[in-house]
Amino acid sequence: MSHPSAVFARELIAALAERGVREVVLCPGSRSGPLAHALAEAGAGEPPLGAPRIGLHVRIDERSAGFLALGLARGAAAAGEPRPVAIVTTSGTAVGNLLPAAMEAHHSGVPLLLLTADRPAELRGVGANQTTDQAGIFGTFVRWEQDVAAPEEGAGPGRATELADRAVRAALGDDARDDMAAAPGPVHLNLAFREPLGADGGLWGAPPSVERARTGGVPAVDVAGGDARAAAPLPAVARGVVIAGDGAGDAARQVAEAHGWPLLAEPTSGARAGEACIPDYVRLLESEAGRDLAARVHQVVVIGRPTLTRAVQALIARAPALYVAAFGARWREAPAHALAVVRSVPESWCWSASPGAVDPEWLAAWRAGGGRPQVPEGWNGKVIAASFLEALERGAYRGEGDPPLAVVGSSGPIRALDRIMPAARNGRRPVLLANRGLAGIDGTVATAVGVALACETPVLALMGDVTFLHDAGGLLVGPRERRPRLRVVVVNDGGGRIFSGLEHAAAPAAHVERVFTTPHGADLGALCAGYRAAHVAVRSREELAAALAAPVEGVEVVEAVVG
Repeated sequence: MSHPSAVFARELIAALAERGVREVVLCPGSRSGPLAHALAEAGAGEPPLGAPRIGLHVRIDERSAGFLALGLARGAAAAGEPRPVAIVTTSGTAVGNLLPAAMEAHHSGVPLLLLTADRPAELRGVGANQTTDQAGIFGTFVRWEQDVAAPEEGAGPGRATELADRAVRAALGDDARDDMAAAPGPVHLNLAFREPLGADGGLWGAPPSVERARTGGVPAVDVAGGDARAAAPLPAVARGVVIAGDGAGDAARQVAEAHGWPLLAEPTSGARAGEACIPDYVRLLESEAGRDLAARVHQVVVIGRPTLTRAVQALIARAPALYVAAFGARWREAPAHALAVVRSVPESWCWSASPGAVDPEWLAAWRAGGGRPQVPEGWNGKVIAASFLEALERGAYRGEGDPPLAVVGSSGPIRALDRIMPAARNGRRPVLLANRGLAGIDGTVATAVGVALACETPVLALMGDVTFLHDAGGLLVGPRERRPRLRVVVVNDGGGRIFSGLEHAAAPAAHVERVFTTPHGADLGALCAGYRAAHVAVRSREELAAALAAPVEGVEVVEAVVG
């Protein structure tokens, strides 16, 4: 005999698969049993007749699992196949553990489907075990949400398909009711299930068709209204600067080169290339010569979301004229003094309205001061970052013709890369991914695992020891699960050394060490052994180079011990 919950779950999974969902992360639990049984069949090596083929990933910890789903989605986008990834949890605190990943996905524009199981209406508000207020729990961090009533006996098909259709479109930004919702992001379906929750041995069938009332999205507009594709060209000034933040893409390089302006590109911008790029811009802006150049800037163009340096933020804050494009998922949350804010880079920005306005001496002055990053020496975070880049550039981590791909933690390592990473002049430029939506260290290991699984190629990751310890559970891959090929380089300098460069360092040393640096004394090798992840400790540039040159087999940790 078929169970209503089981029938609904099969239809939902089939409808999601039909709409492009290929990967699902599942955390164990009883209330989510109907979805778990359906996914066990769809995720089997040979699914039953009529069932879709789903890439199923089972994890114990919901917080880490949320970032695994985020990494899978980021990896799919990096491979040129953007699509939502779903994650399934049971009720209670399991749902709350998805909030950090939902927040990051919201701010960075990553499509996630949060499928959380819940008690039916009659068991809410009466003290039932493992029951809380799950509807609306993610607040403004989701593009759309629905509290779905429990399936009823004898109900016909179609409801689950309609939910899947709307959820996927909302996650992809195609179901926007206003311009702020038009970017991809997370969606929450809170799914009530009534007992029985077990498998019923029912048959799979094709989900019913749904009449799709597509809105077509909302055209990108500037702050005064209008279509970005028809936006006016940038004003022709001689002394402009282009700042490329996270996710800017190659359009930032095109804008800079068209106008003859210097390009200041962060490592995860995808724009750190070309003759206009100033790779040593951080050191330059901190120098007297750089401050003099910054004071002479007439116009700043920001593409993507820059978050790494205070010197760049100061340049943006005092810009006499500011134009912003593609400023993250919440693209209109740009500095208030911007003259125009557009969702994507208009084509008109990529050509100069007045070629005669180009001043070659302006770009030459920036290149003279910041054209070549300093070569790091000794054994420190910058040297480790340089070795990391060298390993990527050797091409050992992707297939022939694919750009090198890596995940970078949002703390000291990405800032080290920002100071030493050269501009790509030719060949394959590295693709660096980082969780810069909120720039937190949470879930970095799981994100890297997800990227490696999605791309199905070896992936390199670089992070600090605190970032690694914060998500060590991301190393856990069960014996029945598909294992990624991932090599994690951990800069172990004994705590949060990033604070040494901030104003907090002026406090008494004992206070700084205890509440900011937070030395941990953890044995990373023993920790890795517990998770059955390979581990090697290196203490020199030569040892690190040898470790990075070896083929990647499974999940590996290279601990670069500093000090």
